[in-house]
Amino acid sequence: MPKRLSFALLLILVLLVVAGCSAQEGGFVQTVVVTATPMPLPEGAKTVLRVGTGDSGEGLTPHFKIIEMFEAENPDIQVQLEPVGSGDYYARILTQIAAGDPPDLLQIGDDAVPMFVDRGAFVPLDDFITGESYPLDTSIYLPGVMEPGKWQGVQYLLPKDFSPMAIYYNKRLFDEAGVAYPAEGWTWDDLLATAQALTKTDAGGNVVQWGIQLPGPWTTGFEYWVAAAGGSLISEDGTSFVGYMDSPEVQNAVQFYADLYNKHKVAPPPADMNAFGGGNSEFDNGTAAMRLFGRWPQSGMKENPNIDLGVAPLPAGADRAGVLFWGGFGISSLSDNPEAAWRFLRFYTGAEGAEIWKDWALPTVKSVAEESGLSTDPIEGVWLNELNHLAPRAYVFTPYWGQTADPALRRVLESAILDPNANVAELLATAAQEAQAALEDVQQ
Repeated sequence: MPKRLSFALLLILVLLVVAGCSAQEGGFVQTVVVTATPMPLPEGAKTVLRVGTGDSGEGLTPHFKIIEMFEAENPDIQVQLEPVGSGDYYARILTQIAAGDPPDLLQIGDDAVPMFVDRGAFVPLDDFITGESYPLDTSIYLPGVMEPGKWQGVQYLLPKDFSPMAIYYNKRLFDEAGVAYPAEGWTWDDLLATAQALTKTDAGGNVVQWGIQLPGPWTTGFEYWVAAAGGSLISEDGTSFVGYMDSPEVQNAVQFYADLYNKHKVAPPPADMNAFGGGNSEFDNGTAAMRLFGRWPQSGMKENPNIDLGVAPLPAGADRAGVLFWGGFGISSLSDNPEAAWRFLRFYTGAEGAEIWKDWALPTVKSVAEESGLSTDPIEGVWLNELNHLAPRAYVFTPYWGQTADPALRRVLESAILDPNANVAELLATAAQEAQAALEDVQQ
């Protein structure tokens, strides 16, 4: 059994991992036992709850609105928002945990959930969800949005916001070329044919309009291609990359993706390999007809005069599949007020909160999506429909994905994109072995 580590040592180890070093598996010292039964407070007393968030700027507005609504209905609780305006949000959380004084509720992104939960940072929510005093009907949520908040079958966090992937397209460029808009049921072959029809060159053979802008060596986004190819990057028990990352299905996904850049030349080369999503701006400039990405830049695209925006579902490969990006909130295992924290959490991430979140992101609650018309909206409805086709991302099978396999996969994508003659099978075989060795090392 791994030794229990102190909070300070855990912080040091996690920061070393971020720097590229490996660390042994460890856990928090404190064992917390909580109940879903609220404790009585002295008359007139208020419970003060601290809420940590990585949001900043205008992104704080919905938080404050929800807090105001909650406090009006729950005068015995005062909520204090603690945003991190700059710097590393997770580093700050770890520092607070090491000091034994984190916020009562913590916001965490999907791929960080296994690491934090595996080390005891959060209180399990199942007993609260089914408790008698403040139960939560989890059927209110849209399909798939609860899953990222689970670890090993136990719910630790509830959903704040999310984004699937989809295809943006510029209707103006499609109309000019007389090409039909993409729709549900299209395939990778259709994607290629559409991109080829929309790629234009000048008299000198220089591309003046690209068929599709791709997100470069972005490994998380590439998991869509793996899922649609019918593959998996890791075994379900989280123990093996060999035989998975180097499988024929993953080879097909990498080769098809690289060929869009190099063989078919329908996608512009990444402007910056180190930038999120490749750093390209062709779609925004009106010189790329399609773009594969998440929902985050959509509001700007709607206001962009270069774009007459449409959103299309993901094309199917061997399978019709997609992946989810997600953020949620959980209750700190060091909170002195877990019952009050639960009351706010179920409001924050439930139907009441979703009425506010819907003006800033896709709501997680079905009734809010339906009553606001988002489910039938020609753009937003596409994003919501992608929730019906989700495949699990690799991080859900191991808390060590980011330390072990993600860097190896990135090297494969960089090589395949940059080198038209790259041997994809050999690249993936090497990557799988490297990831396997790293996994075994970190688990020792």
